[in-house]
Amino acid sequence: MDALLPGRRRSAWLATAFSPHPSPLSGEERESIPFSVPGRGAGGEGGISSRPNRLSPYGVWWVILLTLPALWPLLRSGFFVSDDGRFHVYRIAALAEAWRQGVLYPRLFPEFGFGYGQAVLNFYAPLSYYPAALLACVGFGPAAAMQLALAFGFLLAALAAYGYARSPWGPAGGMLAAVAYTYFPYHLADAYLRGALPEHFAFVWPPLILWAYANAFRGEKPLRPLLWGALAWAALICTHNLTALLMAPVTLFYLLLMAWWTGRWRRLPEAFGSLALGLGLSAAFWLPSLAESRYVGIGLGPSDGYQRHLAPPAALVDFSPLYRYPPTGALYHPLSWLSVLLFWVVVGLSVWRLARRQTASAMPPLGFGLLLAALSVFMTTTLALPVWKPLTPVLGHLQYPWRFLTLAAVGLLVSAGALPSSLPQKGGRALTGIAALALLLVPLPTIPVQPLSMPDAEVWAPDRMWREDAEAGQIGATWTGEFLPLTVTEQRWAVGRPRVGATDGLAPPSRPTMRLTQIGYAHLHLEVESATPMSVRLHQFFLPGWIAAVDGRPARTYPTGELGLVTVDVPAGSHRVEARFGPTPARTAGAASSVFAAALWAILAWRGRRLGKGLTGAAVALLALMIAFGLNGLGVGQRTRQPMPVEAALEDVALLIGYETAPARGQEALDVTLYWFALREVATNYKAFVHLVGEDGQIIAQHDGDPVGGFTPTTRWRPGEIVPDRHRLPLPDGAKGVYRLKAGLYRLEPSLRNLTVAPPSPDGRVDLGPVMIR
Repeated sequence: MDALLPGRRRSAWLATAFSPHPSPLSGEERESIPFSVPGRGAGGEGGISSRPNRLSPYGVWWVILLTLPALWPLLRSGFFVSDDGRFHVYRIAALAEAWRQGVLYPRLFPEFGFGYGQAVLNFYAPLSYYPAALLACVGFGPAAAMQLALAFGFLLAALAAYGYARSPWGPAGGMLAAVAYTYFPYHLADAYLRGALPEHFAFVWPPLILWAYANAFRGEKPLRPLLWGALAWAALICTHNLTALLMAPVTLFYLLLMAWWTGRWRRLPEAFGSLALGLGLSAAFWLPSLAESRYVGIGLGPSDGYQRHLAPPAALVDFSPLYRYPPTGALYHPLSWLSVLLFWVVVGLSVWRLARRQTASAMPPLGFGLLLAALSVFMTTTLALPVWKPLTPVLGHLQYPWRFLTLAAVGLLVSAGALPSSLPQKGGRALTGIAALALLLVPLPTIPVQPLSMPDAEVWAPDRMWREDAEAGQIGATWTGEFLPLTVTEQRWAVGRPRVGATDGLAPPSRPTMRLTQIGYAHLHLEVESATPMSVRLHQFFLPGWIAAVDGRPARTYPTGELGLVTVDVPAGSHRVEARFGPTPARTAGAASSVFAAALWAILAWRGRRLGKGLTGAAVALLALMIAFGLNGLGVGQRTRQPMPVEAALEDVALLIGYETAPARGQEALDVTLYWFALREVATNYKAFVHLVGEDGQIIAQHDGDPVGGFTPTTRWRPGEIVPDRHRLPLPDGAKGVYRLKAGLYRLEPSLRNLTVAPPSPDGRVDLGPVMIR
C-alpha cells in the first residue's frame, strides 16, 4: 500500500485520513469537508459545500484494506453452515442454468418443488443472484460463486458507507463509518450465520440512497444525484423486498430533513420524482410480485410469528469482551457492547457541544442517524409490541424483527462518521484509530464458521435440494412455503411422498399417440393423436402465466388434482399442443413501465451529461439491458431442443414418449431424462430404470428408483401427465465409445417383475438406441 502513496503525498494523506479535523488537500487528494448551506451562512462546521463530492482513490484503497479482514471466513475451503445459505446456492445454480438455456430473467424455476416448479424470482427480488450466477457461468461452482458475491457485498457496502459519511465529516469520519458498518455484528451474522445473500447485498444501497439525496439538496445542480438516487432506489427494490419496505419511510423522512436543513423545499418534488423514477425502473419486478402474490403462500397474509423474535431488554446487548454470536436459527440477534458505547459516546459529545453552544458538525444528519439507530433497535425489542400489533398487516411481512438491525447499522454508520470531528484535536487521531481497531476486533474473531460440503455436482442437479426439502418437510428451498401455489391442497411435507389412498384407475378406451417435438426452459410442443377427448397435464404447479395453444389457437389452462397441475383439454383427433410459462397482464405492465422509466432516465441523463462523468455510459447500459431483457422475454435468444422420440407402452400404465442425454455437470456421469406419459392412476409405486449396456449386452452403468429422483412416485401420476424423469448413470473409468440405452418400469412386490413393453422386445426393456460416450 505504501507504494501507492509516495513521499510527501503519503504523509499528507495519512495525516488527513486519521485527523479528527481534516483539512483539504490539493489535486486528487482534496477531500471536501465543512460546508455551507445556502441561506444559512458560509463556512463553518455546520454547512455544506456545493462543490462536487469526489472520492479520493487513496481513500477507496484504504477502505478496501480495512474491509478485507471481514472476508477471512470465505478463505476456508468449502461452503459453511448457515440458516439459508444453501437455498441461495440452489437459486444461483438455477439462474445460471436458465442462462445456459437462453432465459435472462427466469421468473420460474421448473426444477424447484420436487420438479413441479416454483416461481421464485417472480416474487423474490432477483438482483443479488445475478453477479453470483455470472460467476457460476464462467467456471466457478455455485457455492464458490455465492462466497465471492458475499465478498463483493462487503466491499461495496463499505465503499458506500465511506462515500456517504465522508461528505459531511471528512475522510476520517468516512473510514470509521465504513469500519463500523462492515463490522456491525448483524452485518457479519447476515452473511455467515444466516447466509442471507439478498439481505446482505441490500446493505450496499441505503448509504448510496442517502448520499445521493444529500448531494441533490446541497448542490446547485441536483439532476445528477437525483438520477443516481433513482438507480440506487431501484436496485434496493430489486435486491431485497423487505429492506426496501423498511427503507421507504426512512428515505421520505430524510428528504424532508434535507429540505429543512438546506432550506431548499422546492427540491422536494424533484426528489419525490426521483423515487417515483426508481419505482418505475423496478416495476418489472415489483408490479407482478404484488399483483400475483395472492396466488401463492405469500397471499395468506402476515402472521404474528414475529412476537417470538422480539428481544427482551435484558438480552438486547451482549456484554462479552468479544461478541458471542447466537446459534443458527436464533430468536434474536443482540447488539455488541461496543456498538452501544459508540452510540452513547456520540450522543454525549453532541450534547456537550450543544450545551457549550458549539456548532456540531452536520448536526441534522447526525441527529437523523442517532434517531434511526435508536428507533430501529427499539423495534427489535418486546417494548415495541404495542407498535407492532396495530401495524401487523404491514410489519408482519418482515417475519423477523431483527431485520430492523439493517437500519440500525445505517444509524451507527452516521454515528461513527461524526465521531472524529466531535473529538478534541489533541489525541483525536489516536482515539479514532483505537475506535476503528476495536470495532474490527470485537466481532471478528468469534465468527462461528462451520464447514458444509456442497460439491458442484450435487448443486447443479436438483436431487440434493429435493432430499433436504423432504427431510425438513418443506418444499422449494425455503422454510415457509411462501412460493407454493394455493391451488396445491396437499400438505407440503407430503408432496414428495406416495399419495395416500391411491387406487388403480381405468385404462383409457384407446391408447393415444404422443410425440414431443420441442422442449425449452419452461415450454414444450407436443403432437397428440387420440380417438377420444383427453387432458394433457404438465408436471408443473399451476400459476398465472401458464398459457397453452391447440393447433395455434389459445386454449384454457387450469389446475387439477391435489397438486394443482397445469392442465389443458385436447379434443379428439390429431393436434399440435403448445404450453409455456409466459407473460401476464401484470408482467406486461411492469415491463412496459420499466422500459418507459429507463427511456426517461436516459433522456434526463443525456440532458445532464455535462454535469459529470458516468451518466451517458449508465444510460446506454440501462437501455441496452432493458432492450435485451425485453426481446428475450419475447423469446429472442431462448434455446429449444428436440428430444429423441420413443414410442413404447408399458402395459396400460404409461407411455415412454422421448428421452434426452447429456453429460452430468461436475462428475463423470451421464444424465438420461425419460419423458413418461401417464395413462391412468395406479396404486403401485413402480420403479423406473435406465441401463447403459455394452456390445455384449452387459450392463456397465445403471440407475433405478422412484421417478423424478424418488420424489414423484407413480401413485402421484395423474392420467395425461407428462413426467420428466432424470436418471444419473455414473460411468466407469475408461468408458468411451458407442453403447445402448435401455429403460423401463418394474415392480418389487409381490414379486420382482418388469412391466411388459409394446412393441415387445426380447429382454423386456425399451431399447432407446445408441449413445456415444466421449
